[in-house]
Amino acid sequence: MASAEHDYQLFIQWLHQPDRETPEDVRRFARLVLDNFESVCATTRHRSQRSVHLVDLARQRFTTTDPDQPQMDAIAVGAGWSWQTLCHISLGPFRGFRNVEDFDLSRRIVLFYGPNGSGKTSLCEALEFALLGAVDEGAQKRIDATQYLSNIHEGRFVPPQLAALDAQGQRVVVQADADAYRFCFIEKNRIDSFSRIAAKPTGQKTELIAALFGMDDFNEFVGQFNESIDTQLSIQPVQGQELTQRRQAIAHDTELLVGEAASIAAFERVEREYADAFQTGLTYAQLQQAVGSAEVPSRLQTLIEILNQPAPALYGIRHQDLLAAFSVADEAQKLVEELVGKLALQQDGAAYQNLYCAVLELQALSPDHCPACDTTIVGELHVHANPFIKAEQGLVHLRELTLLKQRYQAAIDQRRVASDNLRRYFANFSQRVGATVNSEHELLRYLANPGFQPDTAWWKIGYNPTAGGVSLSQQAVNYALQLEAADTAIQQNLKQRAQLITERDRLFEARIALAEHAERRKQASVAIAKARQRVDVFEAQNTALITAVVEEETRIAAEVRIQVAYNKLLSLLRHYRSELPGTLMAGLNDLAMELYNEFNVRDAAEDKLAALHLPVTGDGRIELSFQGSPEARVDALQVLSEGHVRCLGLAILLAKASHIKAPTVIFDDAINAIDHEHRQGIREALFQSERFANTQIIVTCHSNEFIKDIQNHIDRAQWLSYTFRHHTGDHHPRVLRDLPAQAYLINARAAIDRGDHRGALQPCRQALEMLANKIWRWLGQCNQGVISVKLAGIGDQPSLRNLCDGLRARLNGARTFEHVDKQPLLDAINQILGIPEQTLLWQYLNKGTHEEQDREDFDEGVVEQLVALMETINSLRLRNP
Repeated sequence: MASAEHDYQLFIQWLHQPDRETPEDVRRFARLVLDNFESVCATTRHRSQRSVHLVDLARQRFTTTDPDQPQMDAIAVGAGWSWQTLCHISLGPFRGFRNVEDFDLSRRIVLFYGPNGSGKTSLCEALEFALLGAVDEGAQKRIDATQYLSNIHEGRFVPPQLAALDAQGQRVVVQADADAYRFCFIEKNRIDSFSRIAAKPTGQKTELIAALFGMDDFNEFVGQFNESIDTQLSIQPVQGQELTQRRQAIAHDTELLVGEAASIAAFERVEREYADAFQTGLTYAQLQQAVGSAEVPSRLQTLIEILNQPAPALYGIRHQDLLAAFSVADEAQKLVEELVGKLALQQDGAAYQNLYCAVLELQALSPDHCPACDTTIVGELHVHANPFIKAEQGLVHLRELTLLKQRYQAAIDQRRVASDNLRRYFANFSQRVGATVNSEHELLRYLANPGFQPDTAWWKIGYNPTAGGVSLSQQAVNYALQLEAADTAIQQNLKQRAQLITERDRLFEARIALAEHAERRKQASVAIAKARQRVDVFEAQNTALITAVVEEETRIAAEVRIQVAYNKLLSLLRHYRSELPGTLMAGLNDLAMELYNEFNVRDAAEDKLAALHLPVTGDGRIELSFQGSPEARVDALQVLSEGHVRCLGLAILLAKASHIKAPTVIFDDAINAIDHEHRQGIREALFQSERFANTQIIVTCHSNEFIKDIQNHIDRAQWLSYTFRHHTGDHHPRVLRDLPAQAYLINARAAIDRGDHRGALQPCRQALEMLANKIWRWLGQCNQGVISVKLAGIGDQPSLRNLCDGLRARLNGARTFEHVDKQPLLDAINQILGIPEQTLLWQYLNKGTHEEQDREDFDEGVVEQLVALMETINSLRLRNP
């Protein structure tokens, strides 16, 4: 495999690029593989051949191998997955599981078989809840999650506990992430709905890009690395586990001691932050001093004493307001007096005004005669002048007098308002200073009773000088000025008092916070002191075991160093392979198309797909072209049968999972959603191709034949099987573990191991029937599938002997057909058929399947030879050249 070695050398160069920052041990392991490339390349992952060889090399030469490159750190691989494979799930009570059940998921393929209603869907929903955080089926049915997930007999559910292995082989708890893991699930409903992705909102779509690994020699070389070398390493800390179990008793104490410094630092940080938040630049000690205590009074106690004194009250009197009130009243009085003078000057006009008004009021009663002399207004004998016209004309001349009277009445009202305002001011003034009519001082008596008389200028009495020469009104103004000055001083005092109250309240809060903080710190100190005492006692009692654990850790460290380097190297190898030119497909369209064609491998060539176009817009359709007319694009849902539509849905989902490098794909009865015609192609594509060799596959299925076919075609080390049966009255599924495998050769080998030679022959014949069909399909893939087979009659199937003869003849006749598996396969078939020497092998294959009485025992050596030949054929890869 010169090309593989060349590509590996390119990988070494890529590994040492400065931006890779690959760890030294990874580069050392890579160099170890390069130095022993031929021997490593000669091994396969079958029965862990390669991992056994690599561990042997690493134990001998790992530490002495020179990395010959600068030290670098490792790069990440994959699409950011935090784990590589699921390894365990514990569930119950949950849905159909009433009690707790634990399932080992550590194999690449995990099979769950059972009839409908036996618990398979509940298991898948447990995986869905653990990976996605919810179960879509319950949401679609609009059932409350707690109700939907609860076991109806227990009335509750416990969230499943799902564990996985990360890139270093360490066990981690899987955290739910709907966006990351939703395409890990493939179930019947999604097969139907995913093909109609164009009907979904744009926000639910994922970018349609995917890539596949190539099939060249380097990929083959990389593919033969085992997933893990853990089983070949001695990394179990037996004494360490014992010490760990013992340390569980003081685990909490150990955690306290480990976090002691961090705890103290956290307390100190809280103190600094609180003090600085209280006042910038203030230390915690200064804050404690300001808070003080009853024994050591400080600023807080001083503030309390100050604020316990009653606060002074404001008078609220302004001399300008009093002067303004006097001024307004004086102005109103002055206007009244002015208008009174003007009215006096027009006293006669006022009399005439009244007369004219009276005449006009009588006009309605006597419109044709004078109201005074009863003379007609118009006629032979008439008045000299019309009294009504004269009255109207007179009132026009006296209109100014009318307006003067109106102004006078308005002035009276204005004076009344000013008088009332001044009276109210005096009432407020007297109330503020506590003045009464019985006060000792004349000014206070004046304020209490300033001599109010309605509709008079009563306030002017206060303008009269007193015996002291200053009027009472002026004394009131002077007094108001004094009170105003006093209010200014009081306001300043109240402002300072408000600041003191704020300071006191903040110090009160600080005193409470400091006391609570001090109590927490004291409790933490006491807990740490007690923990230290208990740990000291433990260390003294387990001195010998602790010493032994240190020695054991040294031994394990060397093994773990190899393990970590191998895991990282394998990750980088696969990452590099994914980036190699020519090994990437253009996109998800091509990958889905290839999967679809693999599922339908037995369709006519013209009915297979030449192109597939998945929708990339909200109104797009799934379109495809057939190889029979590649230029025509048609709507997939219109032209495909129901079975082919389901295959297309499954291909799209698998392509998506492959695109995101999903470490695990979970099938919930999805295989049963596909008709029997396509199941063989699906099985071969999923379980027998390299495409999903690095993907963990979990399958639930109620098809026993499908499970049997998987077990017969897959290496036993890669799969683990569980069987679910209906409950027997306890309403909990019966979970059957460690059942005999349905794989023919496994059963045949087991029969030999227990000495049952007849029991080994029947599965041998079944295995040969299976292998003969497998060989025939392989020859067809290599364009050598046309064989001649004798038939007993019309419509009959070829007998097994005739089929084997036909295959042998085809292999012998295809002289230009070269393949690494051709000669080993031909040798095995010749031995089974007894060519050129007659043997008992074929006779045993026939006789071992029928019941015979008093028959001689089967020869153990012949049976062993027959089983070994079957195992040899089964181990051949039988791939396209």
